[in-house]
Amino acid sequence: MSDNQKHLVLVVDDEEPIRKLLKARLEREGFTVQTEASAEAGAGYLHAHPEVCVMVTDVKMPGQDGISFTKEVKQKKGSPKVIVMTGHGEKSTAIEALRIGATDYLEKPFDLEEMAHAVKRSVKEHVLERENEDFVKILEARVTRVEGKESDRFWYVSRSRAMEKVNEWLKVLQRESMNGAAEEPSTLIIGESGTGKEGIARMIHAGSRRARGSWIAVNCANFSEQLLESELFGHEKGAFTGAIQQKRGLFEMAKGGTLFLDEIGEMDVKLQSRLLRVLQEKTFRRVGGQADLMTDVRVVAATNQNLQRYIDEGKFRDDLYHRLAKVVIQLPTLNERSEDIIPMTQSFLERAFHSRAKRFEGMTPAANSAILQYDWPGNVRELLNVVERTALLWDGSGLVDVGDLSLPQSTARAPYAPSARAGMTLAKDTWTGNDSTENYTLLKKKWADVFELEYLSGILDRHQGNVTSAAKEAGVDRSNFLRLLRRHHLDAAAYRSSRKAA
Repeated sequence: MSDNQKHLVLVVDDEEPIRKLLKARLEREGFTVQTEASAEAGAGYLHAHPEVCVMVTDVKMPGQDGISFTKEVKQKKGSPKVIVMTGHGEKSTAIEALRIGATDYLEKPFDLEEMAHAVKRSVKEHVLERENEDFVKILEARVTRVEGKESDRFWYVSRSRAMEKVNEWLKVLQRESMNGAAEEPSTLIIGESGTGKEGIARMIHAGSRRARGSWIAVNCANFSEQLLESELFGHEKGAFTGAIQQKRGLFEMAKGGTLFLDEIGEMDVKLQSRLLRVLQEKTFRRVGGQADLMTDVRVVAATNQNLQRYIDEGKFRDDLYHRLAKVVIQLPTLNERSEDIIPMTQSFLERAFHSRAKRFEGMTPAANSAILQYDWPGNVRELLNVVERTALLWDGSGLVDVGDLSLPQSTARAPYAPSARAGMTLAKDTWTGNDSTENYTLLKKKWADVFELEYLSGILDRHQGNVTSAAKEAGVDRSNFLRLLRRHHLDAAAYRSSRKAA
């Protein structure tokens, strides 16, 4: 049996020749294919066969149409990827399908090879999402066992490409630990404030052989140098003014477990040398003490600062950085995880409502649009706060709407519209060189984003919002081109309307 035979594809179309054609072509790829002649029959099959990976559906059918059918399917947990087949020139229908959750669309008459490629790509994405979800469920279950409760800080949704590397590292670290690696690598998590660095650190702990040991977190920015030293290493009675009794430090208390050092970049350089010694020699002394104490602790550190710049400025030890950063996990901002925002919001709302004995029925399209267009300067933490307020104030029934979300208006962003200058505007007067002292990687990403935005805007303007022809000129696969548009919040329809107005 080929790998593809493990994957079930459902084709829904009222035209029998189309059903037969698609079934024959997809079975040549090795897929198991089921065909149905109506949305109602398709819904019945999905209910009986939740293992369906991909559904291909026509839009215009007798009875329930494909758009409402897609919306109904995507509102359910574990739904398959959906590819819709639209009539020629029905761009607004295709855009609506993508907005409510379809993965891709093809216009009739379509190329069979293009359809086969779209299905293969969607199956691959579906399988990857299921693997990630299963992996996260295992880790969440472990966290629940460790903490004795379901932690609201541990809601983790990861479907976006931006999080693929994070998921890969989590799996690698779990495998290394569970396979009995002699030493679990120290890990450094880098990300903006609110991106979920502590949550990832908890996942690393929960997925390791230390999961039954202590989990202790400390924010280095909350302590002075002397207090942080005492907090980490403990002190003997009389070691300093106010040390009226012996105190065990976190390196003692976390023995056999994990110590999470948040905001590691704020640690004083002198104290960094003591931390380095612990990591290298596995021994330390309490403040004011004479005896060397052994420690068995896994250290996970996090920062929202550019530690390489700190090293250049003499604020952070280069040797400590390399000791901490055997594994580096870079967390994307919430805006860089646009595919995660809606499922994450729905997951958060469902749990928040459930914890208050309230029923969550879903979100309106307008609410979904507002969530996607908001700028999220506070990242996942801000999203959680919005969700908590929404659940706390909810006293009605039905779908959560825009007015229920309490989103600040000041940082809401509208979809990018065509500029007065069509085409490329990344000219010499845009790049001044004044910011060339910034970190190379960050600066390169910044200008790459500017280039992408200007390029996409210009090519959409030239093609009057026609995504298919624009993608062809760009030499980019159509579905990938659409992902780029979503990433930069570009609305192709705006380019059609602006050209008409002109």
